[in-house]
This record gives sequence, structure tokens and C-alpha cells, in this order.
Amino acid sequence: MEELYQKGMELWETAEQLIKQHKIDSSEGRSEMVSYQKQAVECWQTAAEQGDAKAQHQLGYYFYNYGKNSNKNKKAFEWYSKAAEQGYAPAQYELGFLYSYGLGVPMNHKMGGYWYEKAAEGGMASAAHILGDKYCEGKSRNYKKAIYWYKKSMELGMQGAVEHQIGWCYEKLGDFEHAIEWYMKGAEKGIGDIAYHLAELYETGTGVPKDFTKAIEWYRVSAKLGYPDADLWLKEKGF
Repeated sequence: MEELYQKGMELWETAEQLIKQHKIDSSEGRSEMVSYQKQAVECWQTAAEQGDAKAQHQLGYYFYNYGKNSNKNKKAFEWYSKAAEQGYAPAQYELGFLYSYGLGVPMNHKMGGYWYEKAAEGGMASAAHILGDKYCEGKSRNYKKAIYWYKKSMELGMQGAVEHQIGWCYEKLGDFEHAIEWYMKGAEKGIGDIAYHLAELYETGTGVPKDFTKAIEWYRVSAKLGYPDADLWLKEKGF
């Protein structure tokens, strides 16, 4: 099964290379690409029917992105489900996405969250981050749970301004000690808008003692990191 899955991936990559090399501009090149794609899908289909989770996931990907009829999302759901039930985290993530947006299946946010959680438990940082967003911004708002999942996403390798989101959740909980700690972590990574927010807190004395000197320092840090609002603030204040 693994060999068939890998063969399918190689055939699909060959088709992708034809696209990148602009060889599908001719009818001959396009026919060649379609042939490679068809062979790839046949390999995945055979492996998937034999129970290979990666091939099942790949078929789900194929139907969702390349299916040509109204049933494409339903077919994607069917194949993602088979792989997800076997514990394959990428398919669990996609199943969470389909449930959350009602694609190929009736919208069900509870089931979407269930499968995102499964994917996060399986090591997918993006799934953990989505759960953080859900609890930070969604209807079922719970900042403590948001913090848990944001931190989990970082443990799993999530990149980006997650520190800002963690800091924001602590701030919403009124825990400015931890909020400042996480904002500083983000600013130290070179994220200008976090440095700007730190400056605002010190300027207004929100959750911290009012300290105009520290505010200026953080506005300058933010400006150096390329955040335009900080540069504008400094110019308006004559710094």
C-alpha cells in the first residue's frame, strides 16, 4: 500500500512540474499532465481501498481541490473520514475544517472542534492554533482554554505572533503580569505591533504603572521593527 501511495505522489509531482515549467500551454503538454494526474489518483484509489490512511487523505485532498461535480465536497468528506478514523492527523484537521464550514456535511461546530482537537493531539500545530482562535474569538469564548491551545500550538512548532494572542487573552482575564510577560516575548522576537501595544499600556497605565519613559522606549522599538503607527506617534510627539 505504501508503495502505491508513494508512486501516486511521484506521478502527481511530475504533473506539478509540467505546470511549473509551463509545458501545459500546448494541448500535448496538457494531455500529458492529465494522464499523470489520472495515474496518481488510480494509485491512491487502490491503496485507499486497501486501507492506507495517507492515500485516503490524498483522495480527500484530490476531490476537494480538483473534483469537478457537485459531489466533490461529499467525496472529500468520505475519504477524509476514513483516514481520520484511523488516527491520521492531517485528515482529522481537514475533517474539522469541513464540519466547521458545512462542506460536504451539515455544518457542526461541535464536531469541527472535536476533530481539530484530535488533530492537535496528533501533533498538528495549526489545529491547536485554530482551537485557540475558537476560544479567544468565537461564540464559545473561554480565554483560559484559548491560552492552553495557543501554548500547545507553540509547543508543536507554530510560528507567528502567537505570543501576542496569549498576551491578549491574559489581558482580557485581567492578568497583566502574564500579559506583559508574553507581550515582551513577542516583542523580543521582532514583532512590531506587540511592541506598540506594550508602549500603549505604559503610556496609559493600563494594568501597569504609568511610565512615559518606558512607553517611549517601546514606541521606538516598534518603529525600528517597521511598525508605521509607532513611527507616526514618535513624529507627532516630536521624538
